[in-house]
Amino acid sequence: MIKSITAVTREIDDVDAAVNEILTKLNMKENLLKNSMGIISCFSEFAETGVLKAICDAMPFDCIGATTPLCSAEGETDQIMLKIIVLTSDDCDFETIALPITEDYKNSISIAINELRKSREDKPELILSYFPLMSTVSGDMILDAIDHAGESIPLFGTMAVDHLPSYPTAMTIHNGEAFRESVVLGFIFGDVDYSFEIASLNEEKIGKREAVITEADGNILISVNNKSVLDWLSEVGITKDSFESSLGILPFFIDYVKGAKPVARAVFAITPEGHVVCGGMMPVGATIAVGRITMDDVLESTENAVKRLDSEDGVFLSYSCLARYFALGANHEAEANKVVETAEGKRYSFAISGGEICPLTDTDANQKNLFHNYTNVFCRIR
Repeated sequence: MIKSITAVTREIDDVDAAVNEILTKLNMKENLLKNSMGIISCFSEFAETGVLKAICDAMPFDCIGATTPLCSAEGETDQIMLKIIVLTSDDCDFETIALPITEDYKNSISIAINELRKSREDKPELILSYFPLMSTVSGDMILDAIDHAGESIPLFGTMAVDHLPSYPTAMTIHNGEAFRESVVLGFIFGDVDYSFEIASLNEEKIGKREAVITEADGNILISVNNKSVLDWLSEVGITKDSFESSLGILPFFIDYVKGAKPVARAVFAITPEGHVVCGGMMPVGATIAVGRITMDDVLESTENAVKRLDSEDGVFLSYSCLARYFALGANHEAEANKVVETAEGKRYSFAISGGEICPLTDTDANQKNLFHNYTNVFCRIR
């Protein structure tokens, strides 16, 4: 069994005050069990002022996480805020690692996970995953490397993001250090009870006309139904001008897990050749459709997902795509507030994400680890 304790601070300049506030709220002398791990979401400037490192240094356990432009816990929601949720247990334990995403990252991930597996008799039941936001390596590629090395152990987590254009301070977090190009992983061993939910687009707003990806290069979509992407879009009534003006609210949805919900893909840009740069891998042979996301979609899908979470005890982690944040317009806190309202006192942790990591289950009850966009992913742990 895993219990949790949570604390937040808005003290971004006063290091001592921030540490004291977190320590007082956590009350670790009374609340900690045998083994623990901290999960942090924070505004990136907490790393610059030294508050992040000081808080992690004060913790008698490893801390992992990522930066975010907005987070929420304990009924408090804010942009300039740091939250820590501590998982603590007598019969589960935790291991953490940070691995640079270099040219040989697949091999280094494989070696690190294999060494961890060899050092123990049991295997991890769940891996909490925090990915860097990089232009050279997509989230899918990092996920595939971890998934292969971990032999499909469930992965759940987020990609770092920040509040600035081009995201120059988006960082993953490991024990107070902030990394621009490292993946951070938290392994949970033992008898942990967990479940997943996702909030995505209302499926009635996904186009029904059948189409198949016929050429792609990683996350770059080249052709659909053997036509250029722009020609295919024109056939379904979307001109190049309207497509360009709708970037951010007009996602693609791909369906390549039998019986599971479609996976959303953000659209970032159109290349001079007319190819489309997407927020994740675009697998050849997958079916594809166009959707549209609105504020009502964001709030309704999140409310329904929280209601579906299968237990009132424990804690649930929630990471919601930056695109959903933008779809809320000026009311950026609306989705976080919807989580608080719908959770009705359940312990929770919410943060905005640069890309979401969560398994989906197909009609044969097989789980597949997937990287999502435009999605709010949930993991209930107890």
